[in-house]
Amino acid sequence: MGLDTGFLTLGPKAEIAYLRNHRDFSNLFFEQDPKPHWAGYTDFLVDTSMIDIVAARLPLEAAWVVDAEARMPEAVFEDICWTGEEDQTRADLLPAYRRVIRRLHNAAAGTHPLLCVWSA
Repeated sequence: MGLDTGFLTLGPKAEIAYLRNHRDFSNLFFEQDPKPHWAGYTDFLVDTSMIDIVAARLPLEAAWVVDAEARMPEAVFEDICWTGEEDQTRADLLPAYRRVIRRLHNAAAGTHPLLCVWSA
């Protein structure tokens, strides 16, 4: 069974990130026991403090991660997001997660709420 996790802003409904089968990464959000945004659904709002907790659990500021993320073409990033984490190395995942975290943080600090939608 797969796990699709998407992050989008409410209001303009802009997709910020979408991950297919990145269960360990998504669990870093789920473990914070977020409350559903709407009754009967599992979608939840994400704020900067949640993102900071996730970021603190990963070595995203290691020099090699920062360098690898800076050199990562957008097409490679998208491919990593669409390919399950079990089929990738930590050396590939961490730079991509750094980019996801930066995008999420920027979105959550913006004027529109950031929503996490997921399905398993």
